[in-house]
Amino acid sequence: MSSINADEVRIPRLARDAVARHETVVVLNRERPVLALVHPDDVAPATAPRGRAMGALAAALRVLPDPDPAFADDMEEVLRSVGPGPDDPWAPS
Repeated sequence: MSSINADEVRIPRLARDAVARHETVVVLNRERPVLALVHPDDVAPATAPRGRAMGALAAALRVLPDPDPAFADDMEEVLRSVGPGPDDPWAPS
C-alpha cells in the first residue's frame, strides 16, 4: 500500500466528510470508476493473517471420523484401472 501526505492531494470537502462517515466515495473518469476512497478502518490490513490458527485446525480434525481402512485399497484399484499417468501432465497431447 502506498501513502501520500494529505497536503499533496486535493480532495473536496464533501468527499472527505463522506469518507469520515465510513462511506466509500467512487471517483469517475468519463463516467467510469477509476478510484475508490475508503476509510482506513474499513480496509483489511495487508498483513492480516490468512486461514485458520493451527489450534483451530487441530480441533476441527479431532472431531472427524476415522478414515475408512479400505480407502487406500480403493484408490490403488482406481490407479490400476486407469493405468500409468503421463510423464509430464502439462505437456500438450
